[in-house]
Amino acid sequence: MAGFFNILFSNPLGLLALASIIPLIILYLLRPKTIDLNIPSLLFILKREEKRSKLSLLFRRLIRDPLFLIQLFVLILLSLAIAGPYIMDEKVSGDHTVIIIDNSASMQAGGRLDSAKDMATKRLSAVNSVIWAQNVPVLALKEKSTIRAKEVIAITPQRAVACDLAAAITYAERISGAGGSIIVFSDFASWTGDDPLVAKSLAEYNGVKVEFVGVNEPGNGNIGFVNGWIDISNGKYNLNLAIKNFNEQNANVQLQIRNGDAKQSATLDIPAHTTSAYIVPGLNTGRTEVTINSGGGLGLDDTAYVFIPPAAGGSILLVDSRDQTPTIGALGLFSAGVEHSRHLPQDLFAYDIVILGTLNNGSVDWNVLNDFVKGGGTLIAMASSSLVNANNDNDLLPITVTGISNETKLTVVAENPLTGSIAFEDIEIVHHIKGTVPDGATVLVEASDGSPILCHWRKGKGTVVYLGLNDITGDNAWSGFNTMPEFPLFWKNMIDWIGGTDIEQHNALTGTVIKLPAEQTITCPDGNTITSNNLWIDQVGFYQLEAQVLAANLYDSKESNVDEISLDVSSVTSKYIERPQTVSTEGTSDITTYLILLVFGLVFLELYVIHRRRELF
Repeated sequence: MAGFFNILFSNPLGLLALASIIPLIILYLLRPKTIDLNIPSLLFILKREEKRSKLSLLFRRLIRDPLFLIQLFVLILLSLAIAGPYIMDEKVSGDHTVIIIDNSASMQAGGRLDSAKDMATKRLSAVNSVIWAQNVPVLALKEKSTIRAKEVIAITPQRAVACDLAAAITYAERISGAGGSIIVFSDFASWTGDDPLVAKSLAEYNGVKVEFVGVNEPGNGNIGFVNGWIDISNGKYNLNLAIKNFNEQNANVQLQIRNGDAKQSATLDIPAHTTSAYIVPGLNTGRTEVTINSGGGLGLDDTAYVFIPPAAGGSILLVDSRDQTPTIGALGLFSAGVEHSRHLPQDLFAYDIVILGTLNNGSVDWNVLNDFVKGGGTLIAMASSSLVNANNDNDLLPITVTGISNETKLTVVAENPLTGSIAFEDIEIVHHIKGTVPDGATVLVEASDGSPILCHWRKGKGTVVYLGLNDITGDNAWSGFNTMPEFPLFWKNMIDWIGGTDIEQHNALTGTVIKLPAEQTITCPDGNTITSNNLWIDQVGFYQLEAQVLAANLYDSKESNVDEISLDVSSVTSKYIERPQTVSTEGTSDITTYLILLVFGLVFLELYVIHRRRELF
């Protein structure tokens, strides 16, 4: 146990409270003195007392007064409690257990992950760390108690990635140190990277015990998508899929295909242990899902997800009452598929992006635009006087218009691919729409009066972007936006951001890490939301990155083969070489509570003494 001199203080300034004992001593010294009476029979006693030091007698009175001593100790203990006393603990690495849980895709078959969690909670020690073994090991907990370790193990997530067990073991070895223990819970169906047996042998040679625990619940067979890619033929997008039957018997596979609002089905006969190809021709832009009915033991590979960005089809409509505009010229530099109309058509089925420029009042049917956006289309509305009157009639735009104002300064409030292409602070503003932002909208650029200048939000399945900078030229110009050399680049970044033309940027495999141009709010397939400038794809489905969409698929035949066991843990032997080493890790034990309890005990003692003296009324 730590001694008295091992006590440290988290708030050393609290020791200044010890000065409170000075007033206590002064109060006792200044107490009213008793009256001296000359009694003849006691004169000899008084004469002897006069020979003693008056100061010595004074302190003897203090020391003999139990109330003074009690109150003195109360003040000292309270002062120490204010200083936050604690004792340093030492924990030996030999008591340290590192739990490795494989939470790769194959562990979702047959309830394997739940079994691993249950077994892991029964193998904990006094000091525990938890590592989630994925394509990159994740340290979920470091050197904590059994209670905390159980909490972390319970929330181990299901991930649609492969597993690098060797990397997890090597990482765990560095954490545990010589004398520690590593326990690996896995189905050992497949892995990436080095052989986990090699990593186990190296750790054991360095004095770390490594134990493999197999979680081998039956996978109950499986049929899944093991590959997929998109090609272009005759201007059409085709989805090529590879479907493998891992079972011992032939399978009749039912496919359900949903591309936007269109639905269809197909049937395939796939022999045992065979891969068959299937092509979904003529994909529309937007989201496509192809699902296998009753795919077997693993659900992660039962659906193939595809996203074709709106701009990939070149279907952009610019609605503007003018014949020629700077925006038409800018869009024409990088996209030949831009159509121009002076009025909004009643049927927008052929378009994926609609841009509203300068319009005449009443030239836009907002009900048509509402249906277009909620069905998955993208609307970009530039500022114009017609929006001031129209805003009261709909809730489609991510701005609540209150009027038109004049000069202002612009400020970038959120980093985004759009904000990095142009210096908004340098734009001269003559007029701008004054307004507020409704709940749910994201503001990228705002005016000095708080009005949004560039903002967006989701509506239904689609996206609406408000751009408070128009391209009006001449004496009626609202700003110098369209005269800047970065103007065409801004529009290219806008189209790439909301839809893009590179299909590969919108379709990825799980386990991929994507560096984003700026910190963004990301909605994952499971519905959880994160904010980051890096996206680690560890789920299958559709990720929503503000206005962008990304489809993620497993496409891993090793993970899909859930009944394959690559390593029989019952045959694994140990090469552990004992290398005892005491490596202490510091921990703290707060003793403030004990001091407070002593104070309460002294207070009760003081009340008892006062009661015995009959001084308590």
